[in-house]
Amino acid sequence: MNATVFGVGKMGLPLAVAFASRGFNVTGVDLNQELVKKINAGKACLPEEPGVDELLAKTVAQGKFKATLDGVAAMKDADIAVILVPTLVRETESGIKPDLSIVRQVAETIGKGIQKGTIVVTESTMPPGETNKLAPIIEKQSGLKLNECFFLAHCPERTSSGTALRDITKQYPKVIGASSPKAAQKLKAIYEKINSTGVITVSDVKTAEAVKVFEGVYRDVNIALANELARVCERLGVDAGEVIGTANANGAHPYTHLLKPG
Repeated sequence: MNATVFGVGKMGLPLAVAFASRGFNVTGVDLNQELVKKINAGKACLPEEPGVDELLAKTVAQGKFKATLDGVAAMKDADIAVILVPTLVRETESGIKPDLSIVRQVAETIGKGIQKGTIVVTESTMPPGETNKLAPIIEKQSGLKLNECFFLAHCPERTSSGTALRDITKQYPKVIGASSPKAAQKLKAIYEKINSTGVITVSDVKTAEAVKVFEGVYRDVNIALANELARVCERLGVDAGEVIGTANANGAHPYTHLLKPG
């Protein structure tokens, strides 16, 4: 099984070595020439992520993992192509909007090299509906048709800095939303090889995108709430840690799950 990972930075590299350590032939694609050289030399790239550099050295030595600047060539034999590049935001006259230009550039590259049967997966956070918009880009570049010759899916990364490898392999179930039942079934088998907690298959691509966005909204809203409550405690002259800790204590109240401020 051949996997190509576009973007082998803080999130993409842990995923790439997780695949390689389970026997996949992995090619990492990145625009950073120095990073590509370091990976191919088996040198440490992410010391802040436990276990990643060890697996990097091991899988490179085994010939299971390599990196390249050439994304088109990396698609030659890919069974699965994972996009894990930054999704940014930009200010416009009508407000802040998502900037998916890097993702679209990767889709163009994929389209120039994609083969029949490949599943293209976005793991980057995507606004609901945006992964499906990559299909026309790939179709235009390749001449192939979605769900006839290639497939799309969204399988969001659900990791935190400092625990990426653990989160990918054994902390959280993998969410899968694909453009066809056939692709979903194949992805389930693929991700079950690297994730011991299993897979949750949802109805479609857009549903999987919404799952990740809603998780982020929940986290951000609760961080904001915790910080606001800490300011209230400061004005009241009471200890925020004691208040929140007591409210969260086992049996205190079943619906209270306040985060620590910060």
